[in-house]
Amino acid sequence: MNWQSIKNRLSRVWTTIRAENVCQTTSTEFVPSIGDYFAYDELIYYYMTHDRSRNAIYKAAINAVVKDKIVLDIGTGQDVILSRFCVAAGAKRIYAIERSKRAYLAAQALVKELGLTDKIHLMLGDSTEVELPEPVDVCVSELLGTIAGSEGVAVILNNARRFLKPDGRMIPERSLTKIAAVALPDELLHRFGFSQSAMRYVDRIFQAAGHPFDLRVCIRRFPPQCILSNIETFEDLNFNGFVEPEFQHEIQFTIQQSAKLNGFLLWLELITLEPHKIDVLKEDGNWQPVYFPVFYPGVEVSAGDRLQVTCRATLSDNGISPDYQLVGKLLKQSGETIEFQYDSLQHREGFRKTPFYQDFFTTTGARVLEARSQQSMTDRLRRYRHVARKAMLQLRQQG
Repeated sequence: MNWQSIKNRLSRVWTTIRAENVCQTTSTEFVPSIGDYFAYDELIYYYMTHDRSRNAIYKAAINAVVKDKIVLDIGTGQDVILSRFCVAAGAKRIYAIERSKRAYLAAQALVKELGLTDKIHLMLGDSTEVELPEPVDVCVSELLGTIAGSEGVAVILNNARRFLKPDGRMIPERSLTKIAAVALPDELLHRFGFSQSAMRYVDRIFQAAGHPFDLRVCIRRFPPQCILSNIETFEDLNFNGFVEPEFQHEIQFTIQQSAKLNGFLLWLELITLEPHKIDVLKEDGNWQPVYFPVFYPGVEVSAGDRLQVTCRATLSDNGISPDYQLVGKLLKQSGETIEFQYDSLQHREGFRKTPFYQDFFTTTGARVLEARSQQSMTDRLRRYRHVARKAMLQLRQQG
């Protein structure tokens, strides 16, 4: 074991310790939509790499189609996890593209450490700009946002079809973004803000933008009993052919219980290869449902009230990520009609522009919730020191 390998191992152990500490919470909480703003770091990569439900459906699809095939992995990340699944499934060769130089260098070190340089060929760059030396049989990727298309997957995979052989396959093959009318759970109504661990990503997103803005907010561990209506499909992306990145369609909801309506919840249902799928509302993993606070602070509704909604997606000014819009009417049985419009923009300039964001943010940034107990972190730091001492001992013995 050389010094670089020890450093890589210690870095992974430290990330594990941090992730275990953050994941201890079992409560419902607000979190920023990190993937929409590409605020990835070692901790986020750890979550993705260790998301068991996500990995299970990707492994099942990959095992079914990549044996003896040439594979393209777009957005491979620092842990090259999908490429490693392809190696294990018997792929002939994998081209793994990563646009982040930091993630690419980390991936390069890991591939070398694992002895996979003959199988995984790393490429630094944007997949829409690079060229491959040969056509591929399968394209694998995980470019899905909290709203499936929010990270630009439609545009990116449409472009990637130029790499595929005529009978080439895409993994995943389809994504659905579901939507329903919801009430905020009481525990969130009285705990507006982000945890300290989430706040570091909010700061990073604001720094990258150059100013604070009304970023998309997700809800971790959303209680299903707070869904007030039928569930409909907001966005449907089928990657077996060309995907239209812009859309407009109508949906209708019927309120099923009396409550205070606060807005809409949107969440991913991913199909890597039938029948392998995941509904993220039922899993606490890498993806979280996103919350549109359309009616905040709330409108009293009764069973039988109806919502007529037009859903729209149009490409933002970057030509890749969509802006989303909901326009419609709440038709109450009393005869009252409430019209609404809600825009969720990829690069929103406004800050504290709606009642929800005025309560959620202070004039200088997001509200920070009080810190959790540090005892568990202390216990994990002891483990880290133990591993560090063991690794240093190995180095001395080699010397």
